[in-house]
Amino acid sequence: MAHVKVKELVAAAYTAAPELPPAAAQLMKDIASRLDVTFVALTEAMDQNTALSAEIEKLCGVIKK
Repeated sequence: MAHVKVKELVAAAYTAAPELPPAAAQLMKDIASRLDVTFVALTEAMDQNTALSAEIEKLCGVIKK
């Protein structure tokens, strides 16, 4: 399978779900939903990490002077 972005994968899962048997469709939607939420949480955590890293670097520069 080619590299697919998370948002594209989630959209494809929701698009494919109606063509599946009911139990499989629900499972597909549940997995897509969890993937979407996990990706958002990961992105937010990475943004916080970047911001805190910059702040620490700035504070270390102040201390060294």
